[in-house]
Amino acid sequence: MKHKIIRKLVVYVVVLFLIIWPIYQLAQMLGHKKEDHDATHLLFQVSLFQMEILKSSLEEASQSKSTNELDPVRRALYSAEYTHERLILAAGGKEELSSLSFMNQLSQYIQRLQLGGVRALKADETLTLKEAQKQFGHMYEVYEKMMASNGDIISSQNTELSKLDREMTSFLRKKGLQ
Repeated sequence: MKHKIIRKLVVYVVVLFLIIWPIYQLAQMLGHKKEDHDATHLLFQVSLFQMEILKSSLEEASQSKSTNELDPVRRALYSAEYTHERLILAAGGKEELSSLSFMNQLSQYIQRLQLGGVRALKADETLTLKEAQKQFGHMYEVYEKMMASNGDIISSQNTELSKLDREMTSFLRKKGLQ
């Protein structure tokens, strides 16, 4: 008699467990809370990191003596431009976040310097790289404050970034035509 009661109790517990466990899992899945950081905010952090690498590469490039020392800048430019363009898409397009055309201009300038092969940088080329590094330092300061803690783009920062981008793009175009 005691064995029958224990056996029935075990069966009821197992059946109850088999019923309650899937309901619990379903409730967890449907009631899943939003993560603290959304994808756009995380992508901004990646983009900011790429901009930091670019800033460091430009600082090194401003001290370069020859054209072959500019390769790290080209790679950093490509990575920074790629992640920024993805951030634009994630943020809602160019209405929300401006693209940065200076990266393409700087990349073209560096490629033009390297076209002739490995050679020493001229004084005016070094000055151009130093000025680009200085201007990008200002852009970086704005860029790092561009996203609010809630994941929205701060329009005033974006406007300032666009202004600095236009100035640097214009500067690099003039240098590219010389």
